[in-house]
Amino acid sequence: MFLRRWRRKIGLYIEERLFLFILVGLLFAMGIVFGTLSAQNLEYGQKTELRQYIQIFFQGMKQQTAPVTDVALAGDAIFNHLKTVFFFVLLGISVIGVPLILFLIFAKGYILGFTIGFILQQLAGKGFLFTVTSVFPHYVFMIPALLLAGVANIDLAGALLKSRFGQVNRPVSADLLQGLGLSGLAMVLLTVSGLIEGFISPMFIYWTAKLF
Repeated sequence: MFLRRWRRKIGLYIEERLFLFILVGLLFAMGIVFGTLSAQNLEYGQKTELRQYIQIFFQGMKQQTAPVTDVALAGDAIFNHLKTVFFFVLLGISVIGVPLILFLIFAKGYILGFTIGFILQQLAGKGFLFTVTSVFPHYVFMIPALLLAGVANIDLAGALLKSRFGQVNRPVSADLLQGLGLSGLAMVLLTVSGLIEGFISPMFIYWTAKLF
């Protein structure tokens, strides 16, 4: 009964804000596309430098006798993710920060697209395997969390704007609590993503590096 009620609430929330979810998802996808195109259009010297960095990375991984999980890496990843969500909250409360939320979502997609695009271009089939094992596991949680945080705080900004012009009857505190609650859920997902990035992805990277 409890799960059914929450499932209904989540479904209603998504349905009422479907346009925002589509907008944020499209911006993230556009970022991936532009990032991939940028990776393909790098100058020869830049490609050579990045390729050498990848080769040094794999050589270092091959010399290791066991995968190295990194508490510091997990901590840094979690801290950076939480900073992003906190920044989203501040931008949403400010109302005028909505364009910057959209830009940051596009930028996150651009970085992902550039990384995957360059690895696939340089390593072909092995690059696909490396991407699936090293990038995909933590991005499974990261992408939904970022999109949820983006939508929640854009929606919060809209509610605050309507409240200032007296276009809503319910107290703005309800919208604020809703936005903060969804941002908190996004933080939980991003914490899981950071733990995977620090403790699970290094094992996948270690095993995949042996094939290069």
